[in-house]
Amino acid sequence: MGAIDIPVDAVARIAAAQQIPPAQARDAAVRDALFAAEARARGLDQAPEVQREITAALARRLLHRLKEEAAGAGPVTDDELRAATERHWLDLDRPEGYRTVHAVVRLSADADEATREKARVLAEAIRKAVLSARDLAQRSEPPRPAEARQPPSDPAADAFISAAKAVPADGLEVVAQPLPPVTAAGRALTLEPQQFDADFARAAASLAARGDLSAPVASSFGVHVVMLLERIPAQVVAVEERRALVRDEVVTERARAAQSKLLEALRREPRVVGGIDALLELVRIEP
Repeated sequence: MGAIDIPVDAVARIAAAQQIPPAQARDAAVRDALFAAEARARGLDQAPEVQREITAALARRLLHRLKEEAAGAGPVTDDELRAATERHWLDLDRPEGYRTVHAVVRLSADADEATREKARVLAEAIRKAVLSARDLAQRSEPPRPAEARQPPSDPAADAFISAAKAVPADGLEVVAQPLPPVTAAGRALTLEPQQFDADFARAAASLAARGDLSAPVASSFGVHVVMLLERIPAQVVAVEERRALVRDEVVTERARAAQSKLLEALRREPRVVGGIDALLELVRIEP
């Protein structure tokens, strides 16, 4: 069978990885080296099922080591915190939002001034028609949603839509509908990314209380009349608390980035690294 070399540093690594005394690590290394030598002599190491098990064991150990290194790379950095906050902004850094119902007289981008004036006149008529809905909103509280972030049915919004649609459109297109909460910057408070027109968002954010109506406001879609249904309070988690909340996710992201970098390097220059000491570190040795 010939001599089998077991390096001192291999024994040291086994002892450290398995948290056992050096003498026990040495005996385990000798025992496993003898078993491995006999298995190779019989050609067992070439069996497909053995190759699969070895590959799987090495892959698991590699992923575990990448995560250990990611966790040991220090606290969550400001850049990592910004990226994680952006992914979870609804829970960690949500600005105040404004839930509204609106009616918009639709206009094409190339509409002439006469048509635009006609739309403004119609929007004024809609504003007068929805005053009863404003009064209903001011006398009532916003209904609570049955599920988190699910838009509730609001009688004031229904009354607004009914009144707006009852106004003769005189050949123009009118759309009346409730909208998800929007920030002053135009970002919808929804899981799916959605950006509202900036002029519309500013008009919504200018309304102070439930039932407040905007003057007709022009946007890239047409001329709107907006009624506020509810202001959604901001939710901003303190920076250090946020850093602790996202740490596990950041560590996972670091490990994934390291894995991608390693795979890319291996694709450019594939190498096979062997050695019995590397395999010995994969198995927990019981006293």
